[in-house]
Amino acid sequence: MCIAETMAYCAVINRCGFNSEGIVVVAKRLGAQHAGSGILGVNIGNNKTTEDAVSDYVKGVHTLSQYADYLVINISSLNTPGLCKLQGRKQLEELVKKVQAARDEMQWAEESPLPLVVKIAPDLSKEDIEDIAAVSCCSCSPFGWIDPVTSHPLAGKSGGLSGKPLFDMSTSILKEMYILTQGKIPLIGCGSCLPKCSGEDAYKKIRAGATLVQLYTAFAYDGPSLIPEIK
Repeated sequence: MCIAETMAYCAVINRCGFNSEGIVVVAKRLGAQHAGSGILGVNIGNNKTTEDAVSDYVKGVHTLSQYADYLVINISSLNTPGLCKLQGRKQLEELVKKVQAARDEMQWAEESPLPLVVKIAPDLSKEDIEDIAAVSCCSCSPFGWIDPVTSHPLAGKSGGLSGKPLFDMSTSILKEMYILTQGKIPLIGCGSCLPKCSGEDAYKKIRAGATLVQLYTAFAYDGPSLIPEIK
C-alpha cells in the first residue's frame, strides 16, 4: 500500500491487488477466527490471470460463504485487469445469476442464504448506473458499494485511489443509486470521510441513502477509537 503524495487529500493509493496466500489459506484463517461475534463480510473477486472470471467468483462462494455473514461481489478493483468490465449490464447479469445459483445450491440448514452485496465504483456513467440499478432490482441481492475512481487527478497513478478525494463523488452516486432503486435495496455507503471522519460525514452518507456506513481508509488512519467518536 502506498500513501498518496498529496497528503492534503488524506488519500491512499493501493497497488496490492487481490494478492494473498490463496483461497484455502484464507478459508482456514476465517474458520479459526470467526466465532460468530460481530458481522463479517467476505469480499471475492477473480484472479489476475483467470480466463473465466465468473468461475473464480463461484469458487469463492463455495469455499468462503460458510464463514461469512454476507458476501461481496467485487467488480470495481482497478488492480485486476478487466475486472471493471463486469459492471456492464450483460456481464453483471450473468455474474450475479451464477453467484446466486452457487449460493443457493449450498446447504443453509434453517438459515436463509446469506445476502449478496455488489461493490461498484463511484465514477460510472449515468447509463452504467441505470444498468446496475436495473440488475439489482431484478435480483435478490442487497446492493452497494463504492470504491475506486478514475476521474480524479491522482488517478493517473497505477492502483486504486481511496480516501478524501472520493467523498463527494461516492456520496453523489450513492444518492443516485438510492433514487433509481426507490429505496428498496440496502446500500452500504463508503468513499472515505477524511481527514478525521465525523458523525456529520457519516450522516451525509445516511441522508444520501446509505443503510450502513463502512470505513476503510479513515479506519486505517484513525483506528478503532474512530467508531465511538462517530457514534
